[in-house]
Amino acid sequence: MTEESKKIRQHVGRLAVPILLVVFYVWYGSLILELPQGPGEEGPLGPSFIPWLWASLLIVLTLVEIATGNLGARRDKERVVIERKGILDALILCLLLAGFALLMQYTGFTPAVALFLAICFWWSGIRSWKIILPYVVIFAFVVNYVFHHVLKVPLPQDWLF
Repeated sequence: MTEESKKIRQHVGRLAVPILLVVFYVWYGSLILELPQGPGEEGPLGPSFIPWLWASLLIVLTLVEIATGNLGARRDKERVVIERKGILDALILCLLLAGFALLMQYTGFTPAVALFLAICFWWSGIRSWKIILPYVVIFAFVVNYVFHHVLKVPLPQDWLF
């Protein structure tokens, strides 16, 4: 195999994953077409707005990566090492998200968001309640307002609203 054919093969290999991602995003977009499109009882934007936003953003970013040739390119030849702490952190985050989803059914959306954020702040090393409490309270109510009143997303009922 010549040097030039090796380079072409590597280039095609780097492009295969992004092209498959674009195909996946287009397929995802076709599934979104089954959702109600326009304004109505669901709110001014409709339930398909956020999925379309994500799909469009992912397609654009993947096309930018294809154009710049950065996706899949390794600048260093060193072996990638995955540390145990990184795996443990990812596992803890998944468990926190699962706990958040379960807690939301019992306490409602706003208290679950507040508790989830407080735990995440504490876990990330911020230990001052003078810092945690204002952020948690403000963010929980802002998120509730945006999802419930602006986007009209039905949220689990809580004792606050």
